[in-house]
Amino acid sequence: MPHRIPPAPFDVESLIPELAGFGRKTTLLYPRSGEPGVRDSSIGGPLMWPADEPWPLCTEPGHWKPLRTRTEVVGPEPVAMVPVVQLCARDVPEMPFPAGIDVLQVGWCPLIHNDEAGTALPKVYWRSEQTAAAGQVLSDPPLPYE
Repeated sequence: MPHRIPPAPFDVESLIPELAGFGRKTTLLYPRSGEPGVRDSSIGGPLMWPADEPWPLCTEPGHWKPLRTRTEVVGPEPVAMVPVVQLCARDVPEMPFPAGIDVLQVGWCPLIHNDEAGTALPKVYWRSEQTAAAGQVLSDPPLPYE
């Protein structure tokens, strides 16, 4: 069931003229607790990842753990990326997808990086559900670092 947000009670661009022209259509996500499968849209759920494709790893040097000092560097071994979101085109019809693509996946490194302090280094993957689901889907992705 789609949720609709009422229009703003005031015209933002008239209050802050510097924002004129920057407005964009937005899709808001309303996640609910559940047990999503690999073919479902989800936040933090499993990804429809082809079993014959290596799981994404962050190979950036100098990772360090959040809430720790930068001297506690992890590595140099790669760290498994963490699934963040998977969106299927059927669930977000307003969102433009490239031709022949109907799944958007985002993963990121769960650690902090010295050269990009505070950055999770997200990676975006576009897939065809039909192609990804035609073969085996990875059923046991690597666990996060901690």
